[in-house]
Amino acid sequence: MSLYLQITINLVLCAGLIIVVKEGIKTKLSVIVLLLGEFMLELTDLAGRMMKLNALNTYNYTLSQFFGLIVLTVIYGNYYIQLSREVKWMIYCYAIVTLITNVLYVQDATKVTFYSNIITSIIICSYAASYFMKIIKEGRTDRNMFVVNIIVFLFFSIECLISTTYNFLISNHLNWVAPIWLFRGILLLSLYISFINLGCGVGKIRIR
Repeated sequence: MSLYLQITINLVLCAGLIIVVKEGIKTKLSVIVLLLGEFMLELTDLAGRMMKLNALNTYNYTLSQFFGLIVLTVIYGNYYIQLSREVKWMIYCYAIVTLITNVLYVQDATKVTFYSNIITSIIICSYAASYFMKIIKEGRTDRNMFVVNIIVFLFFSIECLISTTYNFLISNHLNWVAPIWLFRGILLLSLYISFINLGCGVGKIRIR
């Protein structure tokens, strides 16, 4: 990812977090937690990159997987779809086990972290797909929620594809890696902006 894009992402998250918090916390706590957590992770990642601490970035990627799955499960359960308590706890347990496994095998990150990322991405994509099915059944949706859902689906589909083909790209098409990673970064920025927008309007959304 471009350094300038990464700096832009951090600035957007910081500004967005301030805007969302200023509008009130009570009904949008999960969105604020997501933005705050991602800001801390992105800031740490940027610092690690600038100081060339590759090990720190590997741990950061592992934490990002865990945090993203947990918080997005909460957000989708609150605003988008009905998730049973059993399903939530299964996902939370999976996230914890994955975090522990990735930390223990951090030196073998390519084999462990990327494969676990495929499952995490599929789970999150299934949330987005479930919401699309809900829209089809009910015939109505909130615009901000719909935009977030589209970007979530796109981003994690690309994330899954990257994780699946990572070794192939590195071995056979190294020149493709930078453009793909840049595209991922732009999608990630769009994802954060959409969640900031959702946070600003979440008070009008009926919490499930």
